Amino acid sequence: MLFHDFLTNEQNVLSKGSHYFPIYEKHLKKIVNSSVNFWEIGVHRGGSLQMWKRYLGPFAKIIGIDISRHCKLYEENQINICIGDQTDTAFLQSIIDKYGPPDVVLDDGSHVMKHVCATFDFLYDKVTKNGVYMVEDLCCAYWDELGG
Repeated sequence: MLFHDFLTNEQNVLSKGSHYFPIYEKHLKKIVNSSVNFWEIGVHRGGSLQMWKRYLGPFAKIIGIDISRHCKLYEENQINICIGDQTDTAFLQSIIDKYGPPDVVLDDGSHVMKHVCATFDFLYDKVTKNGVYMVEDLCCAYWDELGG
């Protein structure tokens, strides 16, 4: 279902590795059509946020986090965009204060290992009980240019 949505997407540009979809569905199917607080770090061109909105349903609150101000353009009904640095704990706390703790965090942000680790260190214990924390593209952990 989710992979089909990805393949037939005609909205904002969407880029995901096909190998992620079985993992997404395995861990997220239990929260479809519930009032979930879903955070995606790394907005890029906004297509992923729209995909999550379609998949999770009308009760989901989708929070996109990105350092680039142009990403505000991708805000729409059910999708809120917060502009700031994913390693800034005061910024992350302000999102929690405004929207509540995340039920799901999907880190597809900078891919810089010190950023991924700093974000995880701060957010992991803020995720709700039985929540999900996922990090995409961990292959980058081996790349020198990203601090691997």
